[in-house]
Amino acid sequence: MSPSPSVPDIDLELVHRLDAAWGDPAAWVAHGLHWTHLPAVKARLHEQVTGDASVEPLEWFFSVVAAHQPLPLRRVLFLGCGQGRDERMVARSGWADEIVAIDLSAKALDLAREQARAAGARIHYVQADMNSLPVGQRGFEPGSFDAVLGISSVHHCANLEDLYAGVAQLLAPAGWFYLDEYVGPDRFQCANSQLRFMNQLVDMLPHHLRTTGDGQLKGNLWRPSVDEVIAVDPTEAVRSSEVLPLLDHHFDVFEHRPYGGALMRVVLAAIAQNFMSAEAEPWLHALLRAEDDLFRSGRVQPDLACVIARVRTATTAPPSPYR
Repeated sequence: MSPSPSVPDIDLELVHRLDAAWGDPAAWVAHGLHWTHLPAVKARLHEQVTGDASVEPLEWFFSVVAAHQPLPLRRVLFLGCGQGRDERMVARSGWADEIVAIDLSAKALDLAREQARAAGARIHYVQADMNSLPVGQRGFEPGSFDAVLGISSVHHCANLEDLYAGVAQLLAPAGWFYLDEYVGPDRFQCANSQLRFMNQLVDMLPHHLRTTGDGQLKGNLWRPSVDEVIAVDPTEAVRSSEVLPLLDHHFDVFEHRPYGGALMRVVLAAIAQNFMSAEAEPWLHALLRAEDDLFRSGRVQPDLACVIARVRTATTAPPSPYR
């Protein structure tokens, strides 16, 4: 086993702000549940990515890897791990011998460590910043990881160029880079047409289905200003629209699976708990079908994507398929 990774210098002011935004899981559901709390939604997203509603994207990624090399992998690194659900899944499934996970939020890391201990999962947690990966420090030697994974995290990175260069250095030859990310408009500045569709879907719901967990009637959705987004989390969707286009500087894209989120992510926020009953099931499926129809017609684009990439071995980069 590799030496325990070391802790690099960090921005304590940013840590404090991220702790406030992400350090208390109860705060995330204070106004109600969200779209991915619904089994029917998760099944729909799984099917869009993997082709099978019962197969999670992370499981799909490791099945692709397994078709090219034996599992378990030697070492894997998680970027922006949050509470650590995904690395615990890797540990439980035996897909990697050694798991390292970084996050900048000290509170999120504390939660992840606690849950890893409870699960009996051996995971090395390191407080570090994606904007300046500790390449070359103990535990982060060049070529020392077989896979690097960014799940709902890389869209928080402002310095994507250095992040991707660092990931390419950390990966072993032909190593794997997996992303499951929000790749929509920066700072959630969606198009007016997308906002209009969201409001139309909310407005069609009866009041009991559009009442938030804290008793507010949901409606008149608006696009948050850039300043409002930054006030909650200064890293949120900072350069999300560039997450995919910049990959081709260092990686060859092996798989690219766009999927939903453009409407349901907002429409169901804080009201998802209302759709748990059998009585509400037809309404939920109507919402999901409406979003699917808008995707198929091209009037709305998915703003989430799963990507499997590998470190580039050629000396020239091909044109990006994302521009």
